[in-house]
Amino acid sequence: MSALTVAAVKSEAERVESLRSYKILDTLLDPAFDDIAWMAARFCEAPIAMISLIDTDRIWFKAKVGTDADSVPRAGSFCELTMQNKALTVICDAASDPRFAAHPLVPDTARFDAGAPLLMPDGHVIGTLCVLDRQPRDLSDPQRLALQALARQVVSLLTYRQQSVRDPLTGLFNRR
Repeated sequence: MSALTVAAVKSEAERVESLRSYKILDTLLDPAFDDIAWMAARFCEAPIAMISLIDTDRIWFKAKVGTDADSVPRAGSFCELTMQNKALTVICDAASDPRFAAHPLVPDTARFDAGAPLLMPDGHVIGTLCVLDRQPRDLSDPQRLALQALARQVVSLLTYRQQSVRDPLTGLFNRR
């Protein structure tokens, strides 16, 4: 295994460890996260929005609007690209994008995707806040800014909740 491959595997293991440290995967619905997904859908005028957490082999939705799915496979996903970019990623027409043209969600569910990374304080991207549409389109500059701002709110909410249950010095659970 090359040094580059070893470094990538180690980085991915650290990223997954970061995600799991928030103890958020497979938890119950939460109105605070639901509200953020709803606002993303409304600001971006999109029928589908979700807060997606990227696990080792799946993308699990903490909150969602406009879909009944609880998770999708990670491989070849829109979220994977956003995670790699560590920046807002917009796919205006997935059907004409060679990376996604054969994806099972295209063209019936997702022709358009815009995802803002959930970039945590430790530098790892553990998920995305994304909006999807069945029609090709783009976001306006204000919509792009709103999606990024809402993603930062998800990060703040996760960080605050983690800090409220763990002692900042020892990392152990608080008695509360």
